[in-house]
Amino acid sequence: MRKRPLTAIAVAKHRPGADRREIADPGCPGLYLIVQVSGHKSWALRYRSRRRSVKLTLGPTLIGAGAESDNAPQLDTPLSLAAARELATRTLREVQAGRDPALAKRQRREQQHAAEADTLQAVCEEHLRREAGRLRTLETQRRPDLELFYPALGQLPIDQIRRGQFVRVLDTVADQRGRRRAGRALAAMKTLLNWHGNRSDYVSVLTRVSWRTAGPAGGRDKVLDDAELKAIWLAAEQDKGPYGPYLRFMLLTSTRRGEAAGLRRCELIDGGKSWLIPAARYKSKRDVLLPLSRAAQAIIAAQPVLAGGDHVFSIDGKYPLGDFASRKAAFDQACGVSGWRIHDVRRTARTLLSRAGVAPDTAERCLGHALTGVRRVYDRHEFAVEKAAAFESLAALVARIVRPPPAVVVPLARAKGRRK
Repeated sequence: MRKRPLTAIAVAKHRPGADRREIADPGCPGLYLIVQVSGHKSWALRYRSRRRSVKLTLGPTLIGAGAESDNAPQLDTPLSLAAARELATRTLREVQAGRDPALAKRQRREQQHAAEADTLQAVCEEHLRREAGRLRTLETQRRPDLELFYPALGQLPIDQIRRGQFVRVLDTVADQRGRRRAGRALAAMKTLLNWHGNRSDYVSVLTRVSWRTAGPAGGRDKVLDDAELKAIWLAAEQDKGPYGPYLRFMLLTSTRRGEAAGLRRCELIDGGKSWLIPAARYKSKRDVLLPLSRAAQAIIAAQPVLAGGDHVFSIDGKYPLGDFASRKAAFDQACGVSGWRIHDVRRTARTLLSRAGVAPDTAERCLGHALTGVRRVYDRHEFAVEKAAAFESLAALVARIVRPPPAVVVPLARAKGRRK
């Protein structure tokens, strides 16, 4: 008995079963109604192309009032029974003409997936995922800067974004967040584009965009003057928590914020006279040995040994000191000094080292800076003795600034032969 063609009512009444079902439509050779176990229904066309059987999914079923449309039916759009038959008939004509619609559809999808994989946001996320393991604080420092580009450019293919589009985003960042933030965003994006270029045929369009175009004209140069240093130091001495001792220790060791905050007792060597900062916590990714002045050793000795771990500047010993923004805001109220940042302490320490007469090479080594040029290759001296003397000189100078010695009054000598 010859089967009757499908009807719109029959399509609507077909219910899901325990297995996926394919119901042929005798009204259109090769057309099938696919009913999934979940109840989802779609149309598929089966045909032969180049001596092989091919299945092409046409689109989901469209059932109910308003299902008919005057527009020509398209692949991957909801289709009524009549639209599915029309699209199937048109597709079979293409097959007879020597074209394979299923192959063309697959190629379009591959191109779309490739385009999606190379969007700016996708490349950024891949960069962060692959490089986070070896780049310092990548997630916390570079991600926020890269995400500034997502709203305007994130979904665009990276090779289609022009220099002017990047610059317009940087201009917006500069207007809303300041030129310094725009400069950071530019540096992060340049690094990303160069990374992507090393892995593909892409050529960065930001090569000629300079810091002057979209960033600060120069770096921060704030150095605490003697009055500010004295006020901060005296307030830090009165601070009973870990923040005050931490600030004083950071100045006496000229270290960075995270390096000083992360000090652990297991990093102290030579009876606590030296501090070996592991490469994992240092910017240059190498171990750095810092001799500690007697004043710095006294600060460590005054900190309680916490049962939760061996962090020196900590609340519980388990985690290093954090929440710097709120702690500094409260400390600024106590010391009465504003307009300074924690990193200004490191810059102040370097300036005081020069003021104390420390040689430039030694002062730079105290900050963990490596020598440059040929000297970096041939000069392997560790400057341990010189750094120890330099840090003692720094501590002595800070002590004189905070508590100046009393002025010595020298009486004038009486002139000889003068009458009493």
